[in-house]
Amino acid sequence: MSAVINVQPWLKFTATTVGRDKLYRGVQYFSRFLAWYLLRQGASKETVARFNNLKKTLGLSRKLMRFGKPIEHLEGAALATSVKDEFLRFCAVAKQLSYAGYLTFDGLIFIDGANVYKFQNIKRYNELANKFWLSGIVFSFLSGLYKTRQIQIRKESALRGLKHSGESEKSYSRTEIKSLAKEQDAVNKTLLLDGLDMLIPSTGLGYVDLDDGAVGLIGTITSIMGAQSQWAKVNKA
Repeated sequence: MSAVINVQPWLKFTATTVGRDKLYRGVQYFSRFLAWYLLRQGASKETVARFNNLKKTLGLSRKLMRFGKPIEHLEGAALATSVKDEFLRFCAVAKQLSYAGYLTFDGLIFIDGANVYKFQNIKRYNELANKFWLSGIVFSFLSGLYKTRQIQIRKESALRGLKHSGESEKSYSRTEIKSLAKEQDAVNKTLLLDGLDMLIPSTGLGYVDLDDGAVGLIGTITSIMGAQSQWAKVNKA
């Protein structure tokens, strides 16, 4: 019997720009880690240079893929104004505007890196890109903390419902508790992702002191987490 390999999930995943970006990002950051590790293991300069070049090439390719995305985030900021909760609306708008700023400077960095045009203030552009990137992650993290508190309040209300004598109230409360557990799990994953990711621009800005090995591992881990989320999104039943 010939084995049949279902490649449709993989094709769906790689057909999306986000899916491909997560793959490239994972390889980029793992290359950064390997270059750091091999250098400390006494590997040849040529070997280390190969991984550094791969890291730089993928980084530049990803910037090209993101070129024009500021418009998408500006649209996202406009749509976020319809969020009912005031704090979540503020965080959502601020996050989208931050990413629009980050990707605007990211596009300028691509133009400079591709030698299309050399900017005199490229170091300043890198700094601003990292600041906007960090700002976007922080607003996402704050939103996650707020959602966690809101879920806890709703859970406490559902637990009180279990004390009611009516079976219908108890059944509703059990369903609500299960739903809240799934919701909290998703929020926890986002908080973990944001908590790790914010260390990358923080390192670039000098706010924290992490070497290339740590940054490479963090980027690899968050890329895998992001890829898993995108895989689940495009291949959901």
